[in-house]
Amino acid sequence: MLLTAIENFVLITTVLALAGFFLAWVARHATEQKLWRPRPDTMARFYAAVLVTPPVISLWLVAASLLPKLWLGQAAFDAAHPTPQHELHLLGDLTVSLEPALAYGTLLFVVAAVLFAAWSSVRGLVRVGRVIRQLEWSAPAPPQEQIALVNRLAARHGIDVGLVMSDYPLSFVWGFRRSKLVLSSGLLRTLTPEELSGVLEHEAAHHERRDNLFKLALVLCGYTSLAFLLSRLILRWRAAEVEMVCDEVAAARTSTPLEIADALVKLRRRTLVTGVMSVPTASSFVPEDAPTFERRVRRLISFSDAMPDSTHVINLSRANSSTLIIAGAVFT
Repeated sequence: MLLTAIENFVLITTVLALAGFFLAWVARHATEQKLWRPRPDTMARFYAAVLVTPPVISLWLVAASLLPKLWLGQAAFDAAHPTPQHELHLLGDLTVSLEPALAYGTLLFVVAAVLFAAWSSVRGLVRVGRVIRQLEWSAPAPPQEQIALVNRLAARHGIDVGLVMSDYPLSFVWGFRRSKLVLSSGLLRTLTPEELSGVLEHEAAHHERRDNLFKLALVLCGYTSLAFLLSRLILRWRAAEVEMVCDEVAAARTSTPLEIADALVKLRRRTLVTGVMSVPTASSFVPEDAPTFERRVRRLISFSDAMPDSTHVINLSRANSSTLIIAGAVFT
């Protein structure tokens, strides 16, 4: 029964994931063509739903089909669920000609997905260490006023800070449950106090929203189907929307969207010139691709004419833990 459950779970999740990717692609194309103008937080939630829905529906279908067999017994179960309807419900009749190769292939995929997920996590840690090792450690100390500003904002948001003595302008939030803000002395010396405040508020929004933890959960959902490469693409689309959400929070808290845009432009230029590889986390302030960078700058500039709604921003800066708890209770 366990092998049947795994096989059907992977197959159903794959079908739903392909349908979800099509919907995500259509939505993204509609926003690019200005046919649909949703908020970034709406798009981020939509992409998250596209990633979460396939494994959740698949798990519900498989559990609803196989759990009764476990507690009814085979004889009572067969009497209440005559073939071929029940087998067709679990794709059994559709895939019987592919057995046992399909079963072995499914198990191989599960093992490969687990190994790939573990390898990606280890690779991310190694890349962070490699980035740090590439940096120069002989940089001069940043101004005390900038350090005091960092300490004030870190204390206000309850986030730990790590300072790297390097000219490279580094800024990202690392970790899941107890995240840490990593900054470089070069960042503090490059930005003005107003620009630095915007960057810090942006990173604090990632910390308060627990974006790294939610990204990890979405990555795990993406690895449950054979279409996980498409799921990784949706993750990148969602990451760009999340960055704009945190830009909106920072602009509302500081009331200086133009300074945040200036900081983004400065750091983008410095990172391109320096050529150090980016840190592989969703909370890195400087985007890797030019289209995302341009969208963020334009949106920040637009806030100079109309600041974000304060009530909406308060909701944006909160983690959606209650939503997950309610959804889990309803599913159970």
